Amino acid sequence: MARLTTGGMVRPAMLLAALLCMRLVPVSAAENIVAGLNDLVILDPGKHERGLPAVELTPRKNAEGVEEGLAIDIPPKVHVHRYYYSGDKIYQGPIIQGGPTVVVANHPQTGERMYVDVVLPAGAPRIAYTRHGISYIYSDQRVEVTFRHFPFDPTVAVVKHHHGKGWGRKIDDARQHLGQHVKEGLENAPLFQSVKEATGETSDFLHGVKVSLGDLSTQSVDGLKTLTNMVPGITYLKSLAEQEPEKDYANSIREAGIKKERTETPFLPTNR
Repeated sequence: MARLTTGGMVRPAMLLAALLCMRLVPVSAAENIVAGLNDLVILDPGKHERGLPAVELTPRKNAEGVEEGLAIDIPPKVHVHRYYYSGDKIYQGPIIQGGPTVVVANHPQTGERMYVDVVLPAGAPRIAYTRHGISYIYSDQRVEVTFRHFPFDPTVAVVKHHHGKGWGRKIDDARQHLGQHVKEGLENAPLFQSVKEATGETSDFLHGVKVSLGDLSTQSVDGLKTLTNMVPGITYLKSLAEQEPEKDYANSIREAGIKKERTETPFLPTNR
């Protein structure tokens, strides 16, 4: 990634790119990153000591009750989304071991309880709610559970696996990362540090002056002018129009002094 600073100065092109990127809108502008406390309840059958998907072997019988070998089963975990659907949002989910999972949620349109079989990857996905469904968003893939609305059959849910997290969320992540990078670059720039130190010193000085003089609104105009002249940096920020009368006044005093010295100096004639 290109550097944002060159010799302590922020590159204008990179700063402009950062500002433009910050204005981009993610896939769902209504998705608010929230804490997600108690939104997801995970029920684990507890068949494996490390929490991995368990494998069960059970005898398999035919219609006459005669055993015909073993049946292999993997008991699924259950993900209960008890606050779905309560609005568009996105939150950080817990670390999950993945495997066969039953996603349980109410249909956002009919309110009917839905049980959807999915296979989730292991990891710590972010979980997004929209009025269309639930998405498990990983760093390199995502699993979407989409609920159908009328006029389609609302009793059917569609499960899709996609590569990547989606271009909108990638842009949003890049915007946040670039914004943080620009902020760090600005804070580390020498000019920013100098302004920050000067601002802190001036703030402390003004606070001390306010405490010693009381309410500044009771001071006269001349008093306020004197006070502002005491603040570091204020004198140097005056405009040329404000400085010109002061220069003329100083020059007139200097010329009057020179004229007075000339008139008081005695004239001594010489023999030449």
